Amino acid sequence: MPDPTQNAPPQRPSKVPQANLARQPILDKQLKTVGYELLFRGIETDRALFDDGTRATSTVLTNALAEFGLETVVGNLPAWVNFTSQYLTDELPIPIGPKSLVIELPEDATATDELIQRLRILTKQGYRIALDDFKYSESLVPLIKIAHVVKVDIRDRPLDEVARDVESFKKFDVQLLAEKVERVSEYEACLKLGFTLFQGHFVCRPELMRQKRPPANRVALIRLMSELYAADPNINQIRQLVQQDVTLSYRLLKWLNSSLFALPQPVESIQHALVLLGINRLRNLVSLIVLARIDDRPSILFETALMRARIGERVAPHFGVTPEMMFTVGLFSVLDALIGVPMAQVLENMPLAPEVALAITQREGPCGRLLAGIEAHENGDWPGVQRTGLDLSILTPAWVDALVWVRGVRSMMTSAAAGGQPLRKTSPSI
Repeated sequence: MPDPTQNAPPQRPSKVPQANLARQPILDKQLKTVGYELLFRGIETDRALFDDGTRATSTVLTNALAEFGLETVVGNLPAWVNFTSQYLTDELPIPIGPKSLVIELPEDATATDELIQRLRILTKQGYRIALDDFKYSESLVPLIKIAHVVKVDIRDRPLDEVARDVESFKKFDVQLLAEKVERVSEYEACLKLGFTLFQGHFVCRPELMRQKRPPANRVALIRLMSELYAADPNINQIRQLVQQDVTLSYRLLKWLNSSLFALPQPVESIQHALVLLGINRLRNLVSLIVLARIDDRPSILFETALMRARIGERVAPHFGVTPEMMFTVGLFSVLDALIGVPMAQVLENMPLAPEVALAITQREGPCGRLLAGIEAHENGDWPGVQRTGLDLSILTPAWVDALVWVRGVRSMMTSAAAGGQPLRKTSPSI
């Protein structure tokens, strides 16, 4: 039987990019993704090229467009890219249109007449200007008057100090973005202060859903996944649980019989799917569909799970780890935040393999180290990636592949939910 994980068409790029690129989501008050900041580090260094910021900006633009493809990296959302004052005042080319780009000025920018004039021209062209990591200062008022967004770094700052900055910025017609928000409590505090945009990994924290127990409909989902990951899965029990859920049954059969899997014959039942796919790949497919139905969570949370799963699956063979196991580790790495209960409580009802549980809870073992490396990449923490033993020449193409794959999966889910025809671009790897 052909393996659907091997049937996906080759994805860009066909060569290893000459620079590293990562992205961090920009979220609104409803935790909807409204853009991505692109993060750059040189291929031969573990730090940003702050001594040559203009070259760093050029490299980000070149790689986002030529090596990775802007649509691959950000889809139809705007990219937020750091531009040095020199890059702007030298009038170097900006090859991305105003609908697809937010121009960020770094914190060391000064309000020179030349820079102010250039920013006015760019805003007339339709570009939005964001001031990155700015603290209020009277000397910056000319820049603030032109800006559309002010990004305020809240990390390791007293709340009352942040509040004073907020009150000063509120005198101007700007949106306030809180960056490096790592805890839900920080998000809630910033929301009360008047921030309307947010950046940070707080959405991956389980406290995002402050319930003592999962909702009733979520209990059934946990029960199904518990059966799937039992040491000796009861196929009859799994079949009954799936058949009790009409929507799940429909989506599962629709996916399996789509061109994404190129199976040699139509799948008619769970037993038939098991024969064609095997228990490991069937587990991952059912888990993916089940988790996708948790629709009261921010979409970026499920996207994070998908990205980690796909990247992990792709890099796993280089580290002697089975792709199916690493897919599970990535997919379940934010399960506590998705379901709304502590991970320890989730694992009590879901008998995952010990190495999977250890990777998810402690980031230990081969799978745990790979997961930690993937998380470091999410943060643009290149030294952290290297400490886990991940080679960026392996990780970067896997990341780009995952971007394309996640978009295909989300389109497939939308199509299946609407009863339409599934897309034929990419192959979910299960």
